[in-house]
Amino acid sequence: MPSSHIVLKEEIRMLGAAQIIIGLIHCALGKIWIYLCLNQSASFSASYLPIALISGFPLLSFLIYVISGSFAIAAERKPSPRLLMYALWMNFSSLGLSVIGLLLTACEITLFLLQDEIIQWPHKSGIMLSMYLWIFSTLELVFANTVTGWIKNANNHGNNTM
Repeated sequence: MPSSHIVLKEEIRMLGAAQIIIGLIHCALGKIWIYLCLNQSASFSASYLPIALISGFPLLSFLIYVISGSFAIAAERKPSPRLLMYALWMNFSSLGLSVIGLLLTACEITLFLLQDEIIQWPHKSGIMLSMYLWIFSTLELVFANTVTGWIKNANNHGNNTM
């Protein structure tokens, strides 16, 4: 399929930029998490287990989301079959990673809420960071799903604007 026949919606560029921003937010939340855990390690090791942080989700999602958004922007600017496939695969990766992140943070939040111990401020701060991760993972799931759908439609329909 010639690249001149592939037309993507301009909104893909905006969603790609949003994916990059979400990736940067995940990086910032991950760094705040690390700082909080290192400075309050005695408090965390006793009763609260930051599952999302231990798994490396915030920093891995930073990389995948930024790359995914970058490919989405590049595919909208200069669409080619190869670039569309890269953007499609990276957005599939973002979708999968978002689902994994949602499951990790949901487990972490659930385990936190089931505790019978006295809640200390580092625990409250940690669960707040986990909730932010959950919110932004949900946003990334929606954005990656939308971009994936538009790229698949553009790839399938060739001349139509998708």
